[in-house]
Amino acid sequence: SGGELKRIEIATVLARDVKLALFDEPEAGIDLWSFSNLIRIFEQMRNTEKDRTIIVISHQERILNIADEIIVLADGKVTKQGSKEEILPEIIGTKYAQNTCCKIGKETNV
Repeated sequence: SGGELKRIEIATVLARDVKLALFDEPEAGIDLWSFSNLIRIFEQMRNTEKDRTIIVISHQERILNIADEIIVLADGKVTKQGSKEEILPEIIGTKYAQNTCCKIGKETNV
């Protein structure tokens, strides 16, 4: 199914030794169980792989909650950028939550 293929694609990227991984709405097309596992994997990588950065384009609050940094886009332009503590209270429940990108990881030169 499409969900299985999506999980394989995500696993393939995460298994590689890359410094930067980019995911565009990785939750699309996968079931809740797989989404929960994906969140768990992102959290583990965030805590253990200090030299890897994961950029995720998503409007899912669960993904935004594990981000180190959130960037909000509107019409292709950055309208807000900062830590999740700064940005989440401003965007949850608004139209901005639909146009977000988050960075998971400590690498700063992205």
